[in-house]
Amino acid sequence: MKYFTNTQIQEALTVLRPYSVFFSTTFLVLKQAQVPVGSTTGFGLDAATREFLNQHFRVHPGSEHFLRVDRQTRRDQDWSSPKYASTSLQSINTQTFREALLHERNRNSWGWHEDYVRRLASKLPRNSQKLPLFHLAVWLYKYEPWDDDVVRVDVVDRIMDDYEISTDELSALFEMSPYSQIPDQQVFQPQPVSWHQILESFSRPPDVPAENSGVLRHLETAFLGPTLRTVFAPAKRMNLITGDNGLGKTFLLDLAWWALTRDWVDLRPTPLDPTPGRTPSIQFLVEGGVSSRPVVAEYVGGDWQLASDESGLPCLVVYARVDGSFAIWDPANRTSPQSPLSRGSGIKFTREEVWEGKQGQIEGLIRDLVRWQQRPDLYPGFEVFQAVLNQVYPPDLGPLALAKPVRIPYDPREIPTFKHPYGDVPIPFESAGIRRIITLAYLLVWVWEEHKVHAHHQGRPEERQMVVLIDEAEAHLHPRWQRVFLPGLLGVAQKLHNEMSAQWIVSTHAPLVMASTEGVWDPNVDRLFHISIDPEGQVVFRQREYERRGPIDSWLSSDLFEIQHPGSSERERVIREAIALQMKDDPDENAVLRATNQLRQHLAPEDPFWTRWIFFADSYGVV
Repeated sequence: MKYFTNTQIQEALTVLRPYSVFFSTTFLVLKQAQVPVGSTTGFGLDAATREFLNQHFRVHPGSEHFLRVDRQTRRDQDWSSPKYASTSLQSINTQTFREALLHERNRNSWGWHEDYVRRLASKLPRNSQKLPLFHLAVWLYKYEPWDDDVVRVDVVDRIMDDYEISTDELSALFEMSPYSQIPDQQVFQPQPVSWHQILESFSRPPDVPAENSGVLRHLETAFLGPTLRTVFAPAKRMNLITGDNGLGKTFLLDLAWWALTRDWVDLRPTPLDPTPGRTPSIQFLVEGGVSSRPVVAEYVGGDWQLASDESGLPCLVVYARVDGSFAIWDPANRTSPQSPLSRGSGIKFTREEVWEGKQGQIEGLIRDLVRWQQRPDLYPGFEVFQAVLNQVYPPDLGPLALAKPVRIPYDPREIPTFKHPYGDVPIPFESAGIRRIITLAYLLVWVWEEHKVHAHHQGRPEERQMVVLIDEAEAHLHPRWQRVFLPGLLGVAQKLHNEMSAQWIVSTHAPLVMASTEGVWDPNVDRLFHISIDPEGQVVFRQREYERRGPIDSWLSSDLFEIQHPGSSERERVIREAIALQMKDDPDENAVLRATNQLRQHLAPEDPFWTRWIFFADSYGVV
């Protein structure tokens, strides 16, 4: 497969400049909708145009604005407003091009005037210069993969077919010849162009500040890991990543940590079978960093080479790994001098070190909780810890509070102890789920309390942004806890400080965790991503639309989890076989009997499938 080069895309942007935006937006939207000629049909043009603009003209992943490609007017402006479809473009449709369209005012009805082709031609630039279809196609298909044998004329054929451009339209409006000043060898390349390459000569969108609170806005890999190309554009609040085991969720979180900190959390990724001409790369954009453009690292000569010496992001980062270990980034508290690709500039704790301490870095949960509890006047972290803990604790279980510390056999220390309805439990004897919740709450509070101390010593302002990465959010958690864990996390940042914001990047395998977000999901600040294997066996990473599904069975049967028949694998097998038998024209009575016996063996008496099966089996004399 091959893709357009940035050189070819930039030529297209230059060539399209003199034409009205109508031809690259409204005209194509109406052609896709197949509106009639000489009459009108009901059609929501504003909504369809907005979707078209989002697909083809929203280039910067951190912006809601649209790149201005066609510029008959306002040639000094690079960006159009997010409301462009219903404001300026609507005026162009209903005023500048009104003679070519049939439209009843204040009604969603549109059609072409019988003489629309001639009237549209009159709106072309001076000298009736026709719009080149090849360059329009280059812009629309800028990220599209093409077969290796495709040439320019095939691109023109594609856009003609996709938009059903008529012979009259071709004759009057469009130039079919795929002319270009770009040599043939510079038209295509092996990998898709990146958005930041396209925007290199353009100004920053108005809604993308030069420097903002530190969050990860873009992470892109090429020829690295299980996918040929991964584009991860996180939202500023909650980001959920789903997918089967072994497809790269942890790998993506590791790369996100590195993009935020410039510190490898573990082994640095190494391409094991590099292909000539396909240089592995990592591109990332962090708001709050030195540059407003993505930073690029390439794997060259057996090591990663960073194209910029920009240091790690000025924000707090906490990475809760699935094995119980943690990685911490605090720009005011680092373990060694930082260099762009160095190891060791973040703080790494094993599960045991979080609890027992690590000399010179952390006292540990056992000592800190007792110390905080005994002197809450000196340690405000105690009150914050209690608030954070109960933020993620199931409310129907009552508050989880610390009891008086106790001694346990063979340990000289006082041990934190928690109150339960059935009695007090020292923390080493708590369940794995409760220990995980307590540990995460403690680490979040510890990071904040330590940051305040180090920021004060250095005379620097305290950070007001935190990024939290959590691998397998549901690990060790009872379903009751899975239903409240993520919604509870969303309020944690404000427990630390009322001006604190947090970006959450969380992987999960659990339908209950997904279902728990239905009451708090906000598409403006939250995004869902999924890793899967396509029919060709390729691993694919995509952003997905979030849909509220209600019952857990509905989440299980969604394409995020693909379990069509919730229950045991044997239950699913016998149900599939029974359904296949029902689909036959004349099933054998003995086969129906065998299927019924199999269903009795694996289905509960109240299983809803019996309602479907009993009538069918009874018609063949099987009760």
